Amino acid sequence: MVNAGMHRMRNIFCHNRELSWVEARQFCEGRSQMLVMPRTLEEVGQVVHACGSQNRWIGAHQFFARSGNKFNYMDNTEVPRHLWASSQPNNFNGLSEDCAGIIIKDGRLHDFSCHSRMRVACMDDAEL
Repeated sequence: MVNAGMHRMRNIFCHNRELSWVEARQFCEGRSQMLVMPRTLEEVGQVVHACGSQNRWIGAHQFFARSGNKFNYMDNTEVPRHLWASSQPNNFNGLSEDCAGIIIKDGRLHDFSCHSRMRVACMDDAEL
């Protein structure tokens, strides 16, 4: 299974434009790519290694989830719990944080306001 996931993430494209989550999704799609969807810690590490020191949006959002504080990827599969930082997702200070990104310094997922500005990591759409 890990090999299948590795294949899915083999081409990562790091863009330095700071965009909202929706803008980031559209930015990737405009290049026939999509926001990265890491399924393992190794794949999160690939994004961290490829994209350097800036936090990045990933293709996961609470809008796609059916209930509770769960996040789903854009293909409607659930984001694995072990990818999140220990206190995440948390809707910090009661804010609606419905979009997911990678915090580079801890190599884990965090929730953010979808209106936050963050850099983009895309992957080839064909790798799904």
